Amino acid sequence: MTSVKTSSGIEQHRQAPRAWRYLERALGLGTAGVLSVMMALTGTDVIARYVLNAPIKGAFELTEILLVCLVFLAMPLAMLSQSHVEVELWEPKSRLGKALRILLGGAAALLVFGGLAWQLIDHAARLARYGSVSNSLAIPLNLVAWVAAIGCTIGALVALRHILKSLKDLS
Repeated sequence: MTSVKTSSGIEQHRQAPRAWRYLERALGLGTAGVLSVMMALTGTDVIARYVLNAPIKGAFELTEILLVCLVFLAMPLAMLSQSHVEVELWEPKSRLGKALRILLGGAAALLVFGGLAWQLIDHAARLARYGSVSNSLAIPLNLVAWVAAIGCTIGALVALRHILKSLKDLS
């Protein structure tokens, strides 16, 4: 593979993969962090509830919010590492057919995640305008919607990356 040098002398083909690796690392750390907080909170709440008879106020609500963040951070991470669950309804034998299958799957993912991101951005803006907060902890719900919107946007970008890769394989 040849490298193309830009005007700054940096090889262009190495910039994009590095950015994807950083994104994958950031998503992985974010996902691990959210999961760790959820585990610590749940464990502490169980001990406090049954041993000390003093449950942590808002633990269930915070766990629900963290679960939403976990799902929307892990989703693009699974797409990046291609470790998500797939159902292959069509297993082509040719290289062209395989690239076409990836292209169609990527296009469907791009449409779904792009549409979700667009709707979640609109929803987050509405929640911010209304000042919606969670019931017991008063956590601004627009922040949760923004995390979901960012996760879907990254998912759409990953799908676009897969589409471009499959188009490159077609040529």
